[in-house]
Amino acid sequence: MLKKHIHIIFLTIIVSFLLVSCEKVIHLDLNSAETRIVIEGNITPDAGPYEVVITTSGDYYTAEGIMPISGAQVIISDDIGNFDTLSEKLEGIYLTNNLLGESDRTYSLDIAYKGNSYSGSEYLPVKVTIDSLSYEENGVRPPPEEPENKIYNINCNFTDPEESEDYYRFTILINGEESESRRGGNYNVTSDQLFNGNPFQYTIWYVEAAPQDTITIVMDAIGFNTYEYFRTLNDALSSGGMGGTPYNPITNLSNDALGYFGAYTRDRKSIILEE
Repeated sequence: MLKKHIHIIFLTIIVSFLLVSCEKVIHLDLNSAETRIVIEGNITPDAGPYEVVITTSGDYYTAEGIMPISGAQVIISDDIGNFDTLSEKLEGIYLTNNLLGESDRTYSLDIAYKGNSYSGSEYLPVKVTIDSLSYEENGVRPPPEEPENKIYNINCNFTDPEESEDYYRFTILINGEESESRRGGNYNVTSDQLFNGNPFQYTIWYVEAAPQDTITIVMDAIGFNTYEYFRTLNDALSSGGMGGTPYNPITNLSNDALGYFGAYTRDRKSIILEE
């Protein structure tokens, strides 16, 4: 899942990809992108170990050239002097040994590989909890091959902290399996610019599910850099699908690396869709 995520996201030609319409797949005539290093890692207050995955980018359609990067030195440190040198569990997968993420701290990632260095930092926010979930039928008809399903709007209600600028990402699970809405995919992000310090209802639109399904919303309070990455990823995917100019999402990594180093706290709540 993670490898697929990396391959889709991190190519220079990322958004000139597949246009999917009415079950028809259109392949654009694209050249392969220049190989670059791809880094993805996250810090949370949950018990570790935390993972950093390092690969090379490669050809979008064939996945040729996508390889794990082994033998890198990977260090995560915080703003009060704690640090952890990660161990390589599998090729390209590095795990912390004793670091424990803590809210309201800034974490830095430093990587050394074949004479090159890469770095990034992110703030780990304070946890925000979900107050309640609600839903309503959207009225849009589901696909004919799933006649028992309906289309729902799922509402996540929470209260935003007043004393800070906050950023959020929402993921939806249906019966425990990660799913997508018909609008917005999995990258549902928002900032509190318009509702700072107030109760707020975030809606995930056009969710296809069946009565009696269990809907779970995962709400991550994310750092600004993580928010910018997923916000611009959404923009890139949208503009690419409509003939816009291809570009990569904003990264907080140095030295022309692709990917991001993120931090988040997490809350989740579930609701059963009644008949």
